[in-house]
Amino acid sequence: MELIRKVVDFNTKANALYYRFTDRPHYWKVYQGFVDEAVLPAKDVIHLGCGPLWFGKVATVPLDGKTIYAVDPDEEALARNPAPQHICAFGESVPLPDGCADVIAADHLLEHLQNPEAVLREAHRLLRPGGRFVFTAPNLLSYSGLATHLTPQWFHDFYVGRLRRWSGSKNSKPYQTYFRMNTLWAVRRIAKQAGFRVDKLYTGVDHPAYTVFFPGIHQTAVALHVLLARVEALAPFRITLTGSLVRE
Repeated sequence: MELIRKVVDFNTKANALYYRFTDRPHYWKVYQGFVDEAVLPAKDVIHLGCGPLWFGKVATVPLDGKTIYAVDPDEEALARNPAPQHICAFGESVPLPDGCADVIAADHLLEHLQNPEAVLREAHRLLRPGGRFVFTAPNLLSYSGLATHLTPQWFHDFYVGRLRRWSGSKNSKPYQTYFRMNTLWAVRRIAKQAGFRVDKLYTGVDHPAYTVFFPGIHQTAVALHVLLARVEALAPFRITLTGSLVRE
């Protein structure tokens, strides 16, 4: 155990090299910027697939006077969310009236949707004209997205558990993934079919997180991330997708 911690500490220090050689904004900061822009003039917000995460840790603008609906099918996770309005439901069928929201925010949700077309159609129903669906999610065409998609669920459970135990990762329990709306092309296609216009679509890179147990491999991953961040032709293969869709 002590040896593993030393390896993780050594590899984690290599992450500084990524930030030394790149200046691409962190995907979460970009996502927060998209969220803040949408939420600032909004009155009613749905935080879709929120789990226990309070929306006040996503948005950085004041939320006073706004109604925040925390929506998630996991009743146990939802119970730990401090939002005053809880709705235990799947994204395909949310028991709220038509045109009740100005913003729907979904962080790390798209990869778990078995039927993203149905979820986007439901989002279209819930949003007022001009409302926004803002999201961030892993990119299927990234090496980490492909690895996640091609490995079995038991391995996700095991590996995320080790990350939490040995490296202090805050990853929540892994849910089943499908990756059916997790490429630039899939986002554009499904958004159009559901009646949305793509306003912003950002491909993000961060320091690698899943290779910290492996000396040499982790340093190679850091170099790969630097390359992904600096070469625009590699944008379709970056680690994350972050976007803002406008309801037509």
